[in-house]
Amino acid sequence: MSGAVLTGPELAALRLLAGGLTHVQIAAELGVRPETAGRLLHRARTVLRARTLPHAVALAYEAGVLGHTGR
Repeated sequence: MSGAVLTGPELAALRLLAGGLTHVQIAAELGVRPETAGRLLHRARTVLRARTLPHAVALAYEAGVLGHTGR
């Protein structure tokens, strides 16, 4: 992970994405517009230097940001 840190809303959006929610569902859970949810996920992907959102989730798990990987 780079020197940048995920904000609380970015981390929350990434956790919800990892749980299988769509952008619209993430927006509803966070009380924001779908466009805002998309921006939060985009910044999380950028901070993690991930190529895709699934890659961002995988990198976040590897970094311990989303919890324990079980290894």
